[in-house]
Amino acid sequence: MKKQSDTTSEDKRRFGKVIKYSARIGTGLLLMALVFSCATVPGLREESAGTFIRIPFVRVLLDENIDRSEIRADDQYAIECLSGGEQAVYYSNRPVEVINQSGRLTVRNQSGVEIQSGMEEVNIIPRGHNNRIEVNKTRYRGIIKILPTGQNLQQINIVYMEDYLRGVVPPEIGKRTDEEMEAVKAQAVAARTYAMAHLKQYPNAPYDLKSSIIDQVYGGVGVENKVVNKAIDATAGNVLTFQDEFINAYYHSTCGGMTDNVDHVWDRKEEAYLKAVADSGACSWSKYYNWKEVFTESQLRGRIEQYLSSDRGRDLRIGRIEDIIIGERTPGGRVAKMSVRTTNDVFRFRKDRIRWVVGRTSNPDLILPSDRFDVHIERDSQSNIVRVIFEGQGYGHGVGMCQCGAIGMARQGWSYDSILAHYYTNVDLKKLY
Repeated sequence: MKKQSDTTSEDKRRFGKVIKYSARIGTGLLLMALVFSCATVPGLREESAGTFIRIPFVRVLLDENIDRSEIRADDQYAIECLSGGEQAVYYSNRPVEVINQSGRLTVRNQSGVEIQSGMEEVNIIPRGHNNRIEVNKTRYRGIIKILPTGQNLQQINIVYMEDYLRGVVPPEIGKRTDEEMEAVKAQAVAARTYAMAHLKQYPNAPYDLKSSIIDQVYGGVGVENKVVNKAIDATAGNVLTFQDEFINAYYHSTCGGMTDNVDHVWDRKEEAYLKAVADSGACSWSKYYNWKEVFTESQLRGRIEQYLSSDRGRDLRIGRIEDIIIGERTPGGRVAKMSVRTTNDVFRFRKDRIRWVVGRTSNPDLILPSDRFDVHIERDSQSNIVRVIFEGQGYGHGVGMCQCGAIGMARQGWSYDSILAHYYTNVDLKKLY
């Protein structure tokens, strides 16, 4: 990694684009004159002009499969109701409920009395310092936008980037100690970079990121802790770039000894900064450093049939398994090609999809921990397969930063920028804002 540098004119130009993009997101929100996280939130009608929205901010989809939102706050909050270009604003310090009625939104009080109906959008804005909005029993910084979608609701949290990270880093890296602070800083930079790089990934949607493993797990205020907040503050605005572009800062739990090239794990283009690197046993303390899954022949056959039937949209029987062949491995030791020969046919599987095909016996709802494994076959006296044993290392896809490896390195005295330089090769660490 090149030495961390001050923001260049090119960085400022690129960041200017981010600001312009953020400013285009909902002119109504700009008119709210909302200050995120560290300033008093002014009222919507009676306050003077000149306040601002703190940027960069991110729009996080919290849920879109619910039919009602139960809203409350630590203190007073505003309810902005929008429909047909008209705005109505209410203030409350008591709970309200937003529901979808025939594709339009209705706000009701605790007693079920209607406050406003027929709306296209509702925004919930906290007023006062350190006031948090609670939505369906989870508390969030920033504001909550509610939109109708079909017969359900979309709940979107619009929040300052650094405050978003306070709800992302703890679920992603777990509860850490001061001794492991440098790993938490590395995670904060990776998560910030991922978010900044994906602000435009859903161009036709009213949100930038989802709050699940599809993007980054986001738990709101309830998951925050002092160690993580300290790490976020210490690295505020720091991002990773390659050739003046945000990198795809992928990360995973445990590499099992070595990460891998992105193009060998997924069907994606090669990236100079996502290459196979060894972590010299830094993640060996992880409970997933070594693992084993044992299947009977019928169990494994059932898993493969289930996967293929779902994939092909029809019921499929593959016949009894006769052999399993590892055809190719990645530079990091993961299985890139695996063939399953049965009495009916030969079925071939590639790359990270193999984890979904095999799954686990220990928990049928989960996929195989990683593709870094060996296969051991036990046969009876007639050479029929009795058991298939998968013995492997690591947890996750194996691309980018190994979180347990980063923690192990922090314990050994590595700095966060050195950790990042190890897992993301040839990148620059820059302070964007």
